[in-house]
Amino acid sequence: MLLRFRVANHRSIRDEQELSLVEVPKRGKDKPRASEVPATVPVAGIYGSNASGKSNVLDALRWMRLAVRDSYTHWEPDEGVPRDPFALDEDAKATPSFFEVDVVSSGVRFTYGFEVDDDQVAGEWLYAYPHGRPQRWFERDAGGDGEHEYRFGRSLKGELEQIRRLTRRSSLYLSVAASNGHDQLFAVYTEIVRKIAAAQQDNRDQSSRMRRTANMLHRSDLARQVFRLIALADLGVTGWRTEEKKTEDEMREARRKSLERGRGLNISAVWTGRLALERGSAEKTQVLDLSEESDGTLSWMSLVGPLVEVLQSGALFLVDEIDSSLHPMLSSTMIRMFKDPGINPRGAQLVFASHDTTLLGSMLDRKLLGRDEVWFTEKDAEGATQLFSLAEFHPRDAENTERGYLQGRYGAVPYVDFEEIRSVFADLHREPDEPSSASEAESRAAYAET
Repeated sequence: MLLRFRVANHRSIRDEQELSLVEVPKRGKDKPRASEVPATVPVAGIYGSNASGKSNVLDALRWMRLAVRDSYTHWEPDEGVPRDPFALDEDAKATPSFFEVDVVSSGVRFTYGFEVDDDQVAGEWLYAYPHGRPQRWFERDAGGDGEHEYRFGRSLKGELEQIRRLTRRSSLYLSVAASNGHDQLFAVYTEIVRKIAAAQQDNRDQSSRMRRTANMLHRSDLARQVFRLIALADLGVTGWRTEEKKTEDEMREARRKSLERGRGLNISAVWTGRLALERGSAEKTQVLDLSEESDGTLSWMSLVGPLVEVLQSGALFLVDEIDSSLHPMLSSTMIRMFKDPGINPRGAQLVFASHDTTLLGSMLDRKLLGRDEVWFTEKDAEGATQLFSLAEFHPRDAENTERGYLQGRYGAVPYVDFEEIRSVFADLHREPDEPSSASEAESRAAYAET
């Protein structure tokens, strides 16, 4: 379970930003004691204008997960760290990138984090908080001579020195420990790697997610339930069919149809099995390949498999552009699933980015998102992303959050100069011998200065 995530110097995020899923106490309610694991919210939605950094917040957590998973087994030993620092400040390129999470595993809170530059891991640390008291499990610092200094706490057992010798300058100690069967550290590794799933809006990722849904439809113990969820997106779907393999001719035809419809290499061309949906009635059924389905149906289908896995395991689901190709009712339904204790008894969490402001209001559902479940991103004058919570504005319970956001009450909305648009089209529509509106404006400004 994720409590908090902090990041600095990653893509558009220069200064340290924090995303918290810790519940904000209601007015008059006491804050939890330090010895207690704080209550969390099941959902966090991130809003902001285009290019404000919403996706980069999700990408930062996804990158941290991949670093923990791959730094020992997949990163090339002599190629340093494949990070992506803030690009608009030369100083940032020489500054380490910072990633840190507070997670809960088996009822115990842990803080794990690291700093990396282009060449190596500059620092790494892990602390446990049993009964609220901090325990150092390990700390690691890069020295100026290229050697790394390690400090281990008494609570951490096992072959610590052997793992240290296996850890390269560019590898994370947690990655090496998990790969070499360290039981204590594997539990923390699981919370970061195996209990975080991500959905990005690209064909390759959608194909991967669709395969997971298709595999569930192959399993008789889950197939009927998974299909019932798929049918929510399209009332015309009455059944499904699966086959293990496509012939080469079918693969070529699927590719051709996918490319003709402008989707690039879609799921039908990549998955080696065949999944088709049935439509119609009991008397007359039509079978359509996935290449014939709408973008909305495919988008929902590709989310259903990971969604079931996350809700069954109590994991964290990162969804970028949750509203992409989905009707607002489906986006709302997904959020409600995480907020329903009967559907989500294991405490799974959803963090999503969206432009769909209907999810902020009460038109689709009575106050779907609470004040501690809504976050905003906007860029400062230097192009760096700032992340902040709706709770910082102390909105009233009855406040119309959707209207307030669109009116700019909380920031994080684009400013559109409609007069500038008029000026652009005036220039586009003018005759060749007419002066442009921009030239006229410049002439007026020059005259005003004299």
